[in-house]
Amino acid sequence: MFLDYTEEQVMIKETMKKFVNKEIIPLEDEYDFNKPLTNKDVKTIWKKILPILWNPEDGSGIIGGGDSNASSDKKGYLGNLGMDLISIGIMIEEMFRGNPSLMSTIGMAITPAGAIMNSKNKEMKDKYVIPIVLVDKIGCTAITEPDYGSNSGDMKTKAILQGDHWIVNGAKTWISNGDIADICMLACKCDDGDGELYPAQLIVDREVSPFKSRELPHMGLKAFPTGEMIFEDVKVPKNNKIAGSNIKKSEGKQKTAQVFEVARTGMALGSVGMAQAAIDASVKYAKERKQFGKYLGEFQMIQEMICDMATETEAARFLAYRSLSLMQSGKRAEMAAAMAKQYATEMAVRVTSKAIQIHGAYGLSEEFPLEKLFRDARMFTIPDGTTQIQKLIVARSLLGLSAFF
Repeated sequence: MFLDYTEEQVMIKETMKKFVNKEIIPLEDEYDFNKPLTNKDVKTIWKKILPILWNPEDGSGIIGGGDSNASSDKKGYLGNLGMDLISIGIMIEEMFRGNPSLMSTIGMAITPAGAIMNSKNKEMKDKYVIPIVLVDKIGCTAITEPDYGSNSGDMKTKAILQGDHWIVNGAKTWISNGDIADICMLACKCDDGDGELYPAQLIVDREVSPFKSRELPHMGLKAFPTGEMIFEDVKVPKNNKIAGSNIKKSEGKQKTAQVFEVARTGMALGSVGMAQAAIDASVKYAKERKQFGKYLGEFQMIQEMICDMATETEAARFLAYRSLSLMQSGKRAEMAAAMAKQYATEMAVRVTSKAIQIHGAYGLSEEFPLEKLFRDARMFTIPDGTTQIQKLIVARSLLGLSAFF
């Protein structure tokens, strides 16, 4: 169970903090983060910061740990970058502290690589993992549909096997990176030709299997592209099923559930990062701003808010790393991830709201980061299962009784 950082993880946290302060936060001066990042923007930014994080040639960098002796089979594979999951969580948290929209975009861009790497499909690994990790190809994961969000078991997108191709029809909506993605990890129901539908995941390469998409504007994370995707008789090569041609039909639902565990834990960590940014800004402001001849931080009610913000953030941090520690030990983290996601995302809304209150009128100003952080945090309570769905998952795990499925 996660209790505290190791000495090495403390060093990673400090290194990441310096990296974010030097390389990520200044990007606000170069790019307009009030509108969706383009495909070119994402690739340009990632090419700039990736060599500092990880050099695929010699394994050096913050992530790689300088493993210049890493074999060519390991280079670029997410499970062999020289970092444990807690350390990866530290990296995610710090990146979200610096720029939630950018980290959301990049995080989703590389997510399919992990699923492909954990599959049995060697052809897909060789073809897509390195390009996705390097963001030569931007990835996305498409699950939500216009009529089905949390109830993903009833999704309507279907892939029917015809000869050497799957014929895909359906629509996905509110898909992170959906409008700029080169590679889509598509959740759908497959039919091998015998009329039996089962959940599975296909890799859809936009260059090989073109699909339509459009951007969907939203209240927060303005630079994070979020789109609708339309699949009309899209032909996808037979071998693009993520677990390979020998996938057991019963495995599809379990693999989709595991994708959710990773995503929900990531969103919890992102929420912790945003809350920490709000705390940092509030502490700085409270130590500089004077009212009635005293620093704002000397007033008891301000101190109470700072205490509550820090305590809630730390509680959420422990829940998120608890989920990661379960995954790292090879255990399922369904309940832990649901607990972390529902608590951390709601926590970030409360903490950023209090940060606005501490800043007074300046908290409402677009010249300060708080109103943006509040809008960004509010976005995370809904994707990958709403707060209410997470609570039902936790209760189902404890009671053995399901309120939905």
